[in-house]
Amino acid sequence: MKILSFILFLAFSTSTLAVAPSVEGLFRNPNSQDIDGNLIVLKAMIEREATEEEYYKPSYYKFIFSIEADERVRFLQVEYNEGKMSNDDIVSTLYLNNFLPKVKNDELVERSLFYSLLTMYGLNKSEAMSSILKRYSQSFVSNKNSLNKEKVDLFDRYKKYLTAIKENDEIKDELKSPLESEDEEEKKKIQEIKAMSMYSESESLKLIKEGRNFFLNLDLNGVTARFTNEEHRLVRMKVVKGTEEVESFFSDYILFNGRHELPKQILIKDQGHVNYHIRFLGLNIFNNTGDNLQKRALTYKKIEEANIAKNTKKAPVEDEAPLENDKGQKILAKRPILIY
Repeated sequence: MKILSFILFLAFSTSTLAVAPSVEGLFRNPNSQDIDGNLIVLKAMIEREATEEEYYKPSYYKFIFSIEADERVRFLQVEYNEGKMSNDDIVSTLYLNNFLPKVKNDELVERSLFYSLLTMYGLNKSEAMSSILKRYSQSFVSNKNSLNKEKVDLFDRYKKYLTAIKENDEIKDELKSPLESEDEEEKKKIQEIKAMSMYSESESLKLIKEGRNFFLNLDLNGVTARFTNEEHRLVRMKVVKGTEEVESFFSDYILFNGRHELPKQILIKDQGHVNYHIRFLGLNIFNNTGDNLQKRALTYKKIEEANIAKNTKKAPVEDEAPLENDKGQKILAKRPILIY
């Protein structure tokens, strides 16, 4: 079956590389290499933007994804209060046995967006991002609903042809390949279909010029996004919910571990116009040969509980005034709205 799929891929992809990408394809981090493991560890810092009076301490996170045999994604989130991310710095943990349904059903736009971006950049998956497009836009069409029927029909007929001659080599001379024809008009039509994209081109996706640069601009009447033209890197996105909107900006794309590309900096402006700066610190991909993620989560949970017990003894008096930095700003530790 793998060999058959490879033959089909070669037959149908030779002329389609320059065709415009699908909307869902753009939200799979297409300039990054495939994920080559089943345990993904993504490290990040999140910092709420300071005001004149208040400075918010940054929080540090490990987001750990385990891709199971049934394609279900298990998830472990570990929060640290210091950038060195040692066990002594663990302040909270969260384990989810099935990650994607929680994200797709989250009603808080900025939080759903944040975790959807994690799956986009950490897993090269667009499923969660597509759920945002479907929920908040009026004109989003999924890949499934935008399949090019002529190309799918030709693909299916060729697949049946290959299966037939594989099962009975004697009929090879009797059957004619759907990709070949003696009729010139039909041969021309076959070549045209092969050159088409597997998906109908989206009218919501247009090439625009800004200064000297070209971008792919997506306007789904509720969700807008902009990607670089050649690499298809996401550079900005806006989601509108009623009278409120959530904006995000992406910059400084770099290779982590030499193979997988992420933006080093993300800015998310929530519905209350508060800015959150996210900085990716690392990405590691493994083939898990040790404990499953549930067991790892229990280990982290025990460390969290021990830290809470230890720090409770050192807790300050409730009425004690917050510390101030050298700028006179109150130093506050407040959980980002983006985080579960």
